[in-house]
Amino acid sequence: MADWEEIRRLAADFQRAQFADSAQRLSERNCIEIVAKLVLEKKLDVVHTLDGKEYITPPQISREIKDELYTHGGRINVVELQKIINVDLVHIEKQANDVSKQDRGTRLILGQLIDEKYLDRLAEEVNDKLQEVGQIHIAELCKTYDLPGDFLTEELCGRVGRAIDGQVDEFKRGVIFTQAFIRRHTARIRGLFSALTRPTQVSTLISLYGFQENLLYSVLEELVNTGRLRGTVVGSRQDKAVYVPEIYSKTQNAWIDSFLKQNGYLEFEALSRLGIPDPVSYIKKRFRSRKLLFLKAACVGPEIVAQLEASVDEAVSSHTWVDLQPVLPSCLSEEDSELLIGQVLRTLGAQSTARILGSAAVSEKFISDCMALFDDIMRLKAQKEVKNNPVFLIAEEDLRASALLENSASSKKDKREERRKKASEGSGSVRGGGGGNAREIRIRRTKKKNRRDEESDEETDTTHRVSKQSEVLFLSVEEILDVLERKVLDCPDDTLEQLAQELLRPLTRKYQEVVRSAFLSSSSSGSGGNRKQNVKDVQEEINNLYNNVRLFEKGTKLFSDDTQLLLMKHLLRTVCTDLTNILINFLSADLMMATENPSSITAEVRTKILAKLPEETKAPLMKLHNSLNEKSIEDFLSSLEAAAEECGLLLKKGDKKKERQALLLHKQALLEQLSEAEDPALVLHLTSVLLFQNVTHCVLHAPGRCVPNIISALQTKLPEDQYKLLLQFQGLVVKRLVQSHSQGKKAERAEPGVESGGRDSPDELESVQKELSSLSRSIKELVLNPRRTSTTEE
Repeated sequence: MADWEEIRRLAADFQRAQFADSAQRLSERNCIEIVAKLVLEKKLDVVHTLDGKEYITPPQISREIKDELYTHGGRINVVELQKIINVDLVHIEKQANDVSKQDRGTRLILGQLIDEKYLDRLAEEVNDKLQEVGQIHIAELCKTYDLPGDFLTEELCGRVGRAIDGQVDEFKRGVIFTQAFIRRHTARIRGLFSALTRPTQVSTLISLYGFQENLLYSVLEELVNTGRLRGTVVGSRQDKAVYVPEIYSKTQNAWIDSFLKQNGYLEFEALSRLGIPDPVSYIKKRFRSRKLLFLKAACVGPEIVAQLEASVDEAVSSHTWVDLQPVLPSCLSEEDSELLIGQVLRTLGAQSTARILGSAAVSEKFISDCMALFDDIMRLKAQKEVKNNPVFLIAEEDLRASALLENSASSKKDKREERRKKASEGSGSVRGGGGGNAREIRIRRTKKKNRRDEESDEETDTTHRVSKQSEVLFLSVEEILDVLERKVLDCPDDTLEQLAQELLRPLTRKYQEVVRSAFLSSSSSGSGGNRKQNVKDVQEEINNLYNNVRLFEKGTKLFSDDTQLLLMKHLLRTVCTDLTNILINFLSADLMMATENPSSITAEVRTKILAKLPEETKAPLMKLHNSLNEKSIEDFLSSLEAAAEECGLLLKKGDKKKERQALLLHKQALLEQLSEAEDPALVLHLTSVLLFQNVTHCVLHAPGRCVPNIISALQTKLPEDQYKLLLQFQGLVVKRLVQSHSQGKKAERAEPGVESGGRDSPDELESVQKELSSLSRSIKELVLNPRRTSTTEE
């Protein structure tokens, strides 16, 4: 009873406490501030939820993470935990890391918590699938379970033999297979390779039947080593690996032995087609005792080599040629044929007595006989070359030989200089022949050198100023072949072509020697007693042209600047160029480069000749050569005077009497040409020039395009009727030229069988031609029979 009374008393006290008013009460905000203060002072470790209504401690987070991991079957994503626990992701990740560190069976992989039980269940699933299919690739499991490959490989390989009944491929760690799978594939491999009767690439079988490559090679190697499969694997474990059955090897070896015995050679490509990947090694290994000659694409037996040696020996002994093509194997390329025949020549020691031209062996005596066929052609061509183009034939050795000729002439040159020095004492100048009107030419004083030093200097200068000579070609390959086809009988065309190419350089060298000999002989024969006469003739010709240039220059000055420029250019291109060529050709005789026709010397030839002259002579002549491309006759004449002085020639300025004679001779020559001329344009040209000379007493050297300018200059100097006649004839000539040109163009454009119409019809051309013919005589009469003009008209 007492106990019950006490209980009732306590209940009453409790009831009174409940209904009693509290003295102090905390609000929700005060509670939050107090908790925040405690957390700040690190006296309380709590985390508030994302909605801010609750506080939770880290150990509680860890407990809830473990509970959720268990609930989700041992694998849960951290992001899902954050949604479930309703705490910031930072705290979830921190507690998840702590859980994975504290519990060895729990792992944090790519933001996912995974425990040991989940991995065991995964291994059981993999084992069930493995037993079903026999082989599993871990790469496929990575896609299925969304786990990294390294982690999955480590966990599954660790459970192989316990939870997983299988084994890991030793060559490819990412593959797991069962013993049943291995036995099944071994049986397939054994059956497949037992059925093969010819070499087959292993890679082809792998792609056809879906074998695992490493497994196939290991099983195949084991079956071959144990003798279960009768065959060999040739090549490495790559695309070139080939399985060769034993039955095929026996058939192959029998065929190769028979072919070599019957034909005497083996082609590497044929062995490759039989399935032998390395034919050279195979042949060397199989035919060790036989002496085979290995070429680029085949090997040849001693039988063929012996036949070739006999054929070459016969060609050498009979001084002819022999075609080795029938003896050579048909499969050999040109390169292999040359290698084989070269080896035969080396074996026979016939390199100096025979030569290989394609597939033929030709003796050196036969080649020499063929070269002798060109002797007559070479001699005639050399004589013609010496006559036409001597400037291209000079060589260094020729100049050394010509040094004797130059030295023999040097004594005469010294004597001539002595006479000049005596004549120039006191005044320093010499007056040439022809009286007081002879032009004075300065003679430069030179000191004589010692004869020995002079000879050595001349030889050195001569050698240095000769550039390397371009080859003088004798005949082309086609021309040589044409001669051989006519004179060499019963020889194949291919051999003749090879022979022509082989003879090209020897014939060219021989031809150069023949040309050089002919050139030296002709030069030495021409440099004797006629030299004095040649110098006299050249000097007279140069003086005549020199005075003609001066007379022509006088006539050009009567025109305007534009016309004068055209006339000067024409004069430089014609008469002045001829004068320069004569002077340079005269000097080139000392170098044995003179030509019979100086007018054939071009600017390029002049440059080559000047390059071979001594420096003291080359400088003024080069200036003269360059003045031809300028526009001044005065510059040309001054350069000519300096060049003539250096060459020892005297330029004589003609007097009044000689000028009148020159004018008369020039006029007479033009009159003769006019009397024979029939072309209207030429008649107009000659008539205009002659009329100009008649009225101005000045000769003119003008091109055809300057005829209108000449006629315009004659307007004030001719009677009106003569001038109108000239203008009328000029108009007709121009009209005829234009019509002829337009008719030619229309004929080119017109189609065959279609007449071209137009205003310039053939009838009009004929009428113009008739009118020109009728006026030509009247035009000629203006010069051939000139009428006397009255004093009033003059």
